[in-house]
Amino acid sequence: MNENQMHEAPLQGAARPVDLSDSPIRAQLLWAALFPLAAFGLLTTLVISTALYNVVSSLVIQRNTAQAQVVAQGFTPGLAPTGAALDSVLQSIQPVGGSQLYLIDAQGKPVAVSSAGPGSLPLTGAELAQLAQNWAPAGQLMESSATKDEVMVSFAPMPGQKMGVVLTEPWSGIMAPAFYYQLVLVGLLVLGTALCLGMLALSLGRVVRPIAVLAENASGAIPGSVFHPIPEHGPREIRTLINAFNQMVIRLAEQQSTLRQYAHKALLSQEDERQRLSHELHDGTVQDLVGLAQRVELCRNELDSDPQLARRRLDELQKLLAQTLASVRRISIALRPPVLEDFGLSIALDALTKDLQQEKPALRCDYTISGKARRLAPELELAVYRVVQEALANVRKHAQDATRVQVEVVFSEAEIQATVKNDGAAFINQDVRAFVRSGHLGLAGMYERASLFGGKLEIASDAEENTVVALRLPCL
Repeated sequence: MNENQMHEAPLQGAARPVDLSDSPIRAQLLWAALFPLAAFGLLTTLVISTALYNVVSSLVIQRNTAQAQVVAQGFTPGLAPTGAALDSVLQSIQPVGGSQLYLIDAQGKPVAVSSAGPGSLPLTGAELAQLAQNWAPAGQLMESSATKDEVMVSFAPMPGQKMGVVLTEPWSGIMAPAFYYQLVLVGLLVLGTALCLGMLALSLGRVVRPIAVLAENASGAIPGSVFHPIPEHGPREIRTLINAFNQMVIRLAEQQSTLRQYAHKALLSQEDERQRLSHELHDGTVQDLVGLAQRVELCRNELDSDPQLARRRLDELQKLLAQTLASVRRISIALRPPVLEDFGLSIALDALTKDLQQEKPALRCDYTISGKARRLAPELELAVYRVVQEALANVRKHAQDATRVQVEVVFSEAEIQATVKNDGAAFINQDVRAFVRSGHLGLAGMYERASLFGGKLEIASDAEENTVVALRLPCL
């Protein structure tokens, strides 16, 4: 026996509670509907039974009391009827089985009894005195002290003498026809509950089946698989859910395709950049270093024979060394700007703006800062720096007719905003996939950096036909 069987063994044979949380939604809703329907049926049955009990009791009291009065008035004063006469009268009023008719004296003792009944009243003297306390017609539902059953008892005095008529009827015989109707009522309520649950089950099926199809397709919608949109059927809310699911999967597939294209293009761009750096180092820096080595050798050879020429060689060596240092510094700054790490985002962006101003003296470059400038997370500062750098690079490459560039950075408690505006040709295409397909990885990278940090990037034209690149990144 393994460990799992040892843990499960004590539970075998024991009653386990029903856990509806793991049952299907159809079963949960049917159970949820069954309890209120059953409670409503029981309450309805109880109310109708109580009302029927009271109505029948009141009507039978009125009927039996009236019959007792008719019997009392039908006898001749001064002559006590015999049991046969009472039996004949009892049969004439057609009572239920087990009914009895008594003639009692003023002390409540039976004087004559119908032949169908016992010789003693089913009531005690106190109960009979309570019923006939005013010696007036009355009726009441009582519990027989002799049989312990409920009995409908009616009393009527005989005119002109101290005698009275008592009519008793068993309550079970009176309610026998009503019991049949109670069974019919219960059956109708059970049938109505079953019909309600059946209709609810059919209605739930229209909801559950599309959800099951949706769940099956959701489990199969893995990256790289072929997705066929789910047909929209069922209630309106389910159709809306299926439509939203179809659109979500289609957008995810498009994003995955875009990311694959972006990764492929980025890889090619990386290889191109490595090749460009290799050529630049080989054709520029390496050649300058070779020239430096040659001039050092010449200078050493001419140092004794021609000091004047050696001095000129040293001057050329100094200029070539300065050019080589500038070239290496430019490559280093392009790879990782040290000013960003040393002085922060504000000064680094100011340096970018000044570099563009020096490169294009005819282009007016303005740089402003709003809010309290502060250091941010290094990766966040680098994201803002690269977006602004790419925006200024696009101005340098594509906005040849631009005369003014405005760079604005706004620091707030919750976010940082960077805006680059130029008055060159408008450029408002924001389709990242189009950027990737056309090879504009810089623009696609701007959007990717913004989404990576939960921010937003917009490229639009304002009312003055200026191209505006607006970046917003949360600082929290």
